[in-house]
Amino acid sequence: MAILNQLRSPCRTRCAFQTLFVLTIGWHATAGILQAQTQSLETRVEAAFLYSFARFVQWPDDSAAPASAPVTFCVLGSAPLEDALEQSLAGKTINGHPLLMRRIGRPEDTLHCRVAFIGWEERKRLPAVLEALNAAPVLTVSDFEQFASHGGMIQLIREGQKFHFAVNVDAVARHGLRVSSKLLQLAELVHDSGAVGSKP
Repeated sequence: MAILNQLRSPCRTRCAFQTLFVLTIGWHATAGILQAQTQSLETRVEAAFLYSFARFVQWPDDSAAPASAPVTFCVLGSAPLEDALEQSLAGKTINGHPLLMRRIGRPEDTLHCRVAFIGWEERKRLPAVLEALNAAPVLTVSDFEQFASHGGMIQLIREGQKFHFAVNVDAVARHGLRVSSKLLQLAELVHDSGAVGSKP
C-alpha cells in the first residue's frame, strides 16, 4: 500500500517508532472507507496525520488540564476535511482527554483550539491567523506550499502518492509547545527563514 511507504528513514534507532507511526496512519486512513466513499484517500490521510501529530505534542498547560477537558481540533476553511477528521477522532482519546472537532470561520477563533488546520483556501489569511494567535499554544497545521517557512508549525507535503511533513522548530518553540524528538526525526526541519535544519 502506498500509504505505508509515505515515511522514509532507514535509521535503526527510530525504526520501531516509524513503524508504529506509519501503521497508525495506515489504519486511520483506511478506517471508515465503507462509510465515507465520497471522501478522497488524501483527505482521510490528512485527518489521520492530524490525530497522530497531536499524540506527540505537549502543551504547556497539559499537567493542569482536567481529564474532562477536550483536545479541540479546529478546521479553518477546509470543509472536505471536517467529516474525515470527525471520523478519525471518534471514540478516541489523547492521554485520557476526549477529542472534539470544530469548524471555525475567523482567524481569532483559533485561540480556542489545541490543533488548528488551516485550509488551502485560507492561505492568504495566514498572517492574520498568526497575528491572532500571538504565540498562544496552538498547534497549526496545513498542506499548502511554504506554510512552515512562513510561520506555520507543521506542513503536510504530498509528492505523488507519498506524504511527508516539515516542522518549523522556531514556530513550535515560540508558541511554547514541545514536539517529541521521535516525531522530529521523521520530519524535515525548517526555520522561519525557510532554511532547512538538521535532524535532532
